[in-house]
Amino acid sequence: MKTAYFWLTPQGEQLALRLQEAFGGTIEPKAAFDAAVRRDFAACDLLVFIMASGIAVRKIAPLVQSKAFDPAVLVLDQQGKYVISLLSGHLGGANAAARRFAAYLGGEAVITTATDVAGVPAFDLFAKQNDLVIENLHELKHISSALVAEEKITLLTDLPVEPDAFSENIVPETHPVQPCAVVISDQLRDCRAEHTLYLRPKSLVLGVGCKKNIAPEHLEQCFLRFLEEHRLSRLSVAKIATVALKQNEPAILALCEKYRIPLEIVLDDAILGCNYPFAASPFVQQVTGLPSVSEASAYLASGCGEVLTGKVKYSGVTFAACRKKLPALRWKGETS
Repeated sequence: MKTAYFWLTPQGEQLALRLQEAFGGTIEPKAAFDAAVRRDFAACDLLVFIMASGIAVRKIAPLVQSKAFDPAVLVLDQQGKYVISLLSGHLGGANAAARRFAAYLGGEAVITTATDVAGVPAFDLFAKQNDLVIENLHELKHISSALVAEEKITLLTDLPVEPDAFSENIVPETHPVQPCAVVISDQLRDCRAEHTLYLRPKSLVLGVGCKKNIAPEHLEQCFLRFLEEHRLSRLSVAKIATVALKQNEPAILALCEKYRIPLEIVLDDAILGCNYPFAASPFVQQVTGLPSVSEASAYLASGCGEVLTGKVKYSGVTFAACRKKLPALRWKGETS
């Protein structure tokens, strides 16, 4: 976690030095306060203000965007008695950082997040802990409000959940659907709830093959069409896989870069030595020396996971999808 400390008094500087020694980070000079705050708000994971909370609020107010992007912000008094989680408590990790700092200083962590105060699960924190992507963050407030009000919400999940992971207010889909629901799936599932929070696991591996120098725009259109036709979420694509012959294909590299999806190269020997009955293609065999490209790449890069599609053909492009096995979801609570 990249951390920056800000101080205004000699006592504050001494406290910053103590925290830096324990947790690392950079202590910014007092003379460059305003410029450093603007720079570090964009560049750092955690900003620590050792000063009055009003000063910190006024400095960061013009910079705040969304809990999806803002760094964690803490405010401490210069004696270290109180560590206030001011911004990005869950996704940014400010609540956990406040608890760590307070434990080290022998002070008190001040946490005001409603779900923490009420002792109910926070699904943004749950998503972070289980490597789930929040598709529609604006719905989170409705889910959290329902839980704080001790109302029931529906949980629809395609992933296994550890026993007793949630309270009795979170009911499985076998019950009547409540006004608020959480869907955990890599598929585009429909839900009848008035407010639905979609959490996407990084479970899909797509294999791709294409003609040499195919247009990047065409490959992207095929990628999006493939996902739509098979009702798969783009946010759940953990990686794209192909063979060594295609590792420098401009269209594939451009697709991975645009959607920030890692590219995995599957070795020829792994495909030739695999016993899975891929749909062999004489043309592919002639060009690549391999019985399969997209289907074999998806299967092997997913750790021989669940085959969702065979090879799907488009003009000059093939895609295939597999689902890798993920561990059971668990609620860990707020970690320190």
